[in-house]
Amino acid sequence: MIAGPSAEGPVSFSSGMIPSFEEALHGLLQARLKLVVILGFFIALAVHFFYINLTGLDPEVDTVFAPWIEVVYDLYLVSMGVALLLLFARNWGTRGLQVIDYSVITFCILLSHFIAVVYDLNEIPTFAISILLFVHAAFIPVPVGSQAGLAVTAALGFPLIGWLGYSSIPELQAYWHANGGVAALRAPLLEGTFQLGILAAISVLFTKGLYHMRLTLHRAQHYGNYVIENEIGHGGMGRVYVAQHALMCRPSAVKVMEPTVGEGEEAIARFEREVRLSAALTHPNTITIYDFGRTEQDTFYYAMEYLEGLSLEELVMRFGPVPAERTAFILSQVCGSLAEAHARDIIHRDIKPSNIFLTHRGDLYDFVKVLDFGLAKRIHADDGEAITQAGTMLGTPAYIAPEVVSEMGPVDQRADLYCLGGVAYWMLVGRPPFSATSSMELILQHVRSHPERPATASEIAIPPEMDELVMRCLEKHPGDRFQAAAELDAALRAIRFQHPWTHERAREWWTLHFSRPPPEAEPQQ
Repeated sequence: MIAGPSAEGPVSFSSGMIPSFEEALHGLLQARLKLVVILGFFIALAVHFFYINLTGLDPEVDTVFAPWIEVVYDLYLVSMGVALLLLFARNWGTRGLQVIDYSVITFCILLSHFIAVVYDLNEIPTFAISILLFVHAAFIPVPVGSQAGLAVTAALGFPLIGWLGYSSIPELQAYWHANGGVAALRAPLLEGTFQLGILAAISVLFTKGLYHMRLTLHRAQHYGNYVIENEIGHGGMGRVYVAQHALMCRPSAVKVMEPTVGEGEEAIARFEREVRLSAALTHPNTITIYDFGRTEQDTFYYAMEYLEGLSLEELVMRFGPVPAERTAFILSQVCGSLAEAHARDIIHRDIKPSNIFLTHRGDLYDFVKVLDFGLAKRIHADDGEAITQAGTMLGTPAYIAPEVVSEMGPVDQRADLYCLGGVAYWMLVGRPPFSATSSMELILQHVRSHPERPATASEIAIPPEMDELVMRCLEKHPGDRFQAAAELDAALRAIRFQHPWTHERAREWWTLHFSRPPPEAEPQQ
């Protein structure tokens, strides 16, 4: 598994944000499809009015077929009108837009085939079909598969409509019987199919080239010296992208911050100040921040190391509760990261399973990286940098410390240790300490209730010392908890497990669950 720093929840874009390729493609498809359908509607209306009502049909066309051609022009107009109504009736997703696009263009191609059948097969409508195919390929941003579908329709639809028309329209049978019979009909159908097949194939190649060009141009967008490749996560505070440093070609994760509506410049300044704080952290178990800055659109971003592995949230969801000895091994590393931050007067404020990432460094497996120090604040700050401002509650309700939302004590490094106790509970039991149907109910439980002991709630064996350690972390009053990350780390190291977790055991686990099997062990196709 490959992942980067976590970011949860929906997010909308500001003018400085780079959307994912899929989102950019959706916006372009929506705008261009509307424009094409509007133009197609007015062209069909003009042809219907001027060509039929004023000038009349070509006098050389047999009057037997004139009504059919009039019906075709009516259907052109109706199809464009229906498409227009659909496009403006609601905001369609990408798949819905592609269905509308394919349906309308396919219908127009088939109508063009029908005109050829009832008008004159010797004047195959290669010009009209080529216009439809190549305008669509050049102007409508769809994947190659969609254009290939239209190409098949254009090439194979021609003989199909020809034979259907010949079989179902008596007047057409009479016409061809009088002009050479089935053999005379077969020749222009084969010729037309061949010509349209070549045109269709070229249009598919054209679409493929343009599609990859759009993808390349999208990936060429950058923040500072970081060239964006693709999006790997998004949340309430912004989006995370995989990027390459333009000069060093170093893979990085770039997080682009987006303040909530109404915060504006103040929020951007706060993000920048907080990243400056976390950029000073150097502990190996803390995510490394490489760089930060602002774009010309005044969008704040920062670049950090790109990680391969999985978060503790993913670990438990995929593999179930974590053995106590492995839990202690992981938590000890988190304590090291937090100890440095707390020593620098910084608290994390959002310790949770998704913000603790397991990766490997060289031959060291189960190597911990603490993510998202972007919410970090100084413990002892001026009024402008207070931990909690009026009307503000920072943290995740499932793991938030009671003092953050009440007056149980000052909000300091012990709030991080409470959250870490909640993470330990998640690892050992497979769920958070409390569960509720609303965030407010969760918060009240953190303030008022005591969770079931891990040793009782878990399906795995938990030593009494580990059980007591977790419950001490989850004490309501900060003074009853461990007072420092180093103290908690010492308590973790003091527990004597029957089978301690080591880097060797960690390597075996990672090899078992993440290494590719040898070729002979791969399943048969």
